[in-house]
Amino acid sequence: MEAKETKPITSPPKLMNAITSGFNVIASNITLILFPVMLDLFIWLGPKLRLQKILEPIIANTNQTLQAYNTADMTELLKNAQEAWSLLITRINLTSSISTFPLGIPSLLAGTESTNNPFGQSMSFEIPSIGIAIIVFLLLVAAGLIIGSVYLGMIAKKISGRSGVINISIIGSQIINTFLLLLLIIGLLLILIFPSLFVVSIFALFSPSLAQIILLIISFVLIWLLIPLVFSPHGIFLNQLNVVKSIITSFRLVRLFLPGTGLFILISILLAQGLDILWLAAPSNSWLTMIGIIGHAFIYTSLIAASFIYYQRGLEWMENNLTQLATRFKKLL
Repeated sequence: MEAKETKPITSPPKLMNAITSGFNVIASNITLILFPVMLDLFIWLGPKLRLQKILEPIIANTNQTLQAYNTADMTELLKNAQEAWSLLITRINLTSSISTFPLGIPSLLAGTESTNNPFGQSMSFEIPSIGIAIIVFLLLVAAGLIIGSVYLGMIAKKISGRSGVINISIIGSQIINTFLLLLLIIGLLLILIFPSLFVVSIFALFSPSLAQIILLIISFVLIWLLIPLVFSPHGIFLNQLNVVKSIITSFRLVRLFLPGTGLFILISILLAQGLDILWLAAPSNSWLTMIGIIGHAFIYTSLIAASFIYYQRGLEWMENNLTQLATRFKKLL
């Protein structure tokens, strides 16, 4: 009996091979880390935009209103909460909004308290009204998305091996699709989070412990639903797909062909966040912080490159398997 010749289905992309390749690509194109380096320098040495004068009266009035309708124990709890909020407000720097990672440039110092730098006290400006704060926030986010799209596009170009000058039309399309992707993600989060909070609040009326369990379950479900979208930006920048096709491709790839995506994300987060502890060890008024900024920029840019490589190899693996399965099905017919 003659045996049929069949071509074995290839194995999925290896996690560590993708991560190693990402580091090698950035080491060969080290200028790509200038984007996060310059962003952190701007946040570190540039002006700080504060919201303390706007938010402190709001928190104080809200706390005073709640104290009028609560017991002595609750009043003490609200007082402690107000102190915590006051401390948090003093650390808010609206300038950090320009870092829109993961749809933009990663930043080491965004969200950290850095009132000093090697030149002395950082310049600080209080925003006078909520309306101006919203406008400034939107402008910074828009700037972050635009610059971040160029950054991600240049990484994707190195991964794909495309040569030639920068194509303005492609960059423009990528920027537009990045904005659309952000709006879709925000809309999806609102659709999922508000009903979830409503359900948790109902259970909290009967049992706070049960509400915590429900919240934990809902959190896992939300993560399970959102993980398939993790490669949505990759299709936009690597294959010039529109936002809808990119989301569909990411969902199809992760759900059917890349069950190891969660492990890849976990390894990347542990590596990046673990090293961030080291990069933030130096005080903000020391030039040693510059070492942390450069190290952070190299690690994050390398991990982003690794994610593009993992996505690219995953697509090749998926298309190869689909072709082989279609060929086998035709032979059976």
